[in-house]
Amino acid sequence: MRSWIGGAALALLAAGCAAPPQRPQTPGTAAPIEQRIGAILADARRSEHEGDAAVRSGLAADAAMQAEACLAIDPQAAACLYGRALALGLEARAHPAHAGELLRRMLAELEAAEAADPVYDEAGPARVRALVLTRAPGWPLGPGDPAAGVIAARRAVGLRPRYPPNLLALAGALAKSADERGARAAYGQARDEALARPESADRDAWLREADQGLRR
Repeated sequence: MRSWIGGAALALLAAGCAAPPQRPQTPGTAAPIEQRIGAILADARRSEHEGDAAVRSGLAADAAMQAEACLAIDPQAAACLYGRALALGLEARAHPAHAGELLRRMLAELEAAEAADPVYDEAGPARVRALVLTRAPGWPLGPGDPAAGVIAARRAVGLRPRYPPNLLALAGALAKSADERGARAAYGQARDEALARPESADRDAWLREADQGLRR
């Protein structure tokens, strides 16, 4: 179960929590929520480069604590629901024996986040849902379903068609579904959209993923 949530997948999940919540909030709640999401994001980044299983487990536990604290501030905030989904992903990585159930819970949190704010983090709930469905093992080990991943990715692209990670998620889902022509087109679009953005570490990562997809 380690491979699906490593590398680009975890990086996209982590990047998904960087945006501030877009739904209206009670005065004074925005900053604490952003602090909690920032802590979850930091845990995700550390986990991606951490080789010690015990440390990864500790990071997952901290992310879960931060997510619960966020939800205590506003249980309906898309950011907090999205943060808990990311925390569950970290827990699945840290505890692969329980990954199937954790990933199912992750999908439920993403569904709730999408209902609260479908365009949060550039349509992040649908995009991350597509990543999980595409890269997780299928039944009976996990909730993987590439066809459903394509549907979720198309939803994300429909909401934010020029955001490279949405196009990359669609390309990956199409490739997993054996639609090579569609996958190449989506990888090409993702590359074009990434090239149109200012230079940054995110842009470089998007270009690498698009180029890798086009070389397959």
